Amino acid sequence: MKLIKEEIEFIEHYLIKNGVKYWDVRIELLDHIVSAVEDKIEQEGVSFNEALLDVHQSFGNRTKTFGIYNDKLMKTGLYADNNGFKKFTRKKQKELGRKYRNLTLKELKKMLVSPAFLLEYTSIILLFVIVFQYWPKTTGFIGLVVLMLPYFFSAFHSLKDKSTRKSLNIMIVGNMGFLFFSLYNLGIQIFNSYYEAEIHKPFIIFAIMTCLLYPIMRTNINVYFLAYKEHKNMYELMLT
Repeated sequence: MKLIKEEIEFIEHYLIKNGVKYWDVRIELLDHIVSAVEDKIEQEGVSFNEALLDVHQSFGNRTKTFGIYNDKLMKTGLYADNNGFKKFTRKKQKELGRKYRNLTLKELKKMLVSPAFLLEYTSIILLFVIVFQYWPKTTGFIGLVVLMLPYFFSAFHSLKDKSTRKSLNIMIVGNMGFLFFSLYNLGIQIFNSYYEAEIHKPFIIFAIMTCLLYPIMRTNINVYFLAYKEHKNMYELMLT
């Protein structure tokens, strides 16, 4: 038995009220729950409410809570507990982390044998050599700006496109680039601390660090746009 539009909308609002904040996770859960509810109604002859309550429990959510904790006081039913959905989201985070790490490695290997990227990479290295020769002190700042490029794209799309907001996929892809940016920033802090008393500081360290991290940063941008394109299309389908 197929659910009617109002019942599907009810399930979506039920997921929102149960704290499923990422829309891409919500779509996946909605698909699972709708199919499971339809099967239960057809096979067991139960009502929509009974079927949904059973499916709610099948995710590990309880239907009764007692005592005061997490702002809940002796609640019963569909909104008593959402720990099952929290576990589902955490599991999804781990799966997506593995997915995008593997995709990043695959894209990096592909990019390192691409003539277009090798030309780009050579140009970047030459640029940093020139910058270091004439303005050595600005090398660190330029490196910081270059490695922040994924964040500029992410921030731009976050303001421009609603599909990137509250998307678990986009959040994970964005956070992957943060690791290498953090390493670079940590390197700046260690450098300033270690060479604080030095008059002639070896600013070439920043040029080398940027050149080494640049391929990873570019790969992160490529993976970000792959995820962005895929989930923008998914978001548009969700609205239709």
